[in-house]
Amino acid sequence: MYLFFASPEDIYEDELTIRGQEAVHISRVLRFDKGDEIQVTDGNGNRYICVINRVSKQEVSAEIRQSENEERPLPYLTLCMGIIKKRDRLEFAVEKAVELGVDQLILFRGEYSLKENIRMERLDAAAQSAVKQSLRTWIPKIIIENSLERALNHYNDSSMLIVADETTSSGFSELKKSKSYFLVVGPEGGFSDGERKLLNRKASVHFSLGKKRLRTETAAIVITHHFKSMG
Repeated sequence: MYLFFASPEDIYEDELTIRGQEAVHISRVLRFDKGDEIQVTDGNGNRYICVINRVSKQEVSAEIRQSENEERPLPYLTLCMGIIKKRDRLEFAVEKAVELGVDQLILFRGEYSLKENIRMERLDAAAQSAVKQSLRTWIPKIIIENSLERALNHYNDSSMLIVADETTSSGFSELKKSKSYFLVVGPEGGFSDGERKLLNRKASVHFSLGKKRLRTETAAIVITHHFKSMG
């Protein structure tokens, strides 16, 4: 089964339009045509069962036959991750975190972060692709912050603040369940002393991902999978 994306402004009461590369993929690559049934999401939790009624080079229009709104599955996950210098590794981390169920993604520049060049359109495309791959209907919001302190401004007490920390021996089994987690994974250069003090002031829970030292993107995948499976 395929799931396609349509912008919310292109969705009406009984019809929607898919544009750009998404439309090209439907008509030229997958060879869908008039009368074929497709599933579409707007990225805001809505799923539409549609039948194609018009196909052109850059647009596919479809009649909406059925629609449903899907609630976000619990627990709600925010992944707060240090920015990775290499673009392909950063995009890989975003893609896999979204596939595994992250609801919000905050990327921050740590004090020991290496200089990087972020292209938001590529990160958004990776997130959208991951949503379609995993048949999700919610596209996570991606936020860029220039420091861990600014990133933590998105945290509130309704979530449990969890920090992946290679310096502690506490494991998954010692953590309590929650309906919402704010997961922090440090940058490639690790946390500075000041950043560690900041996290401690926030009453964060530190735990270990194991004895092996993991890359930032690997740690992000491991921590996301574990906490999403606690639902």
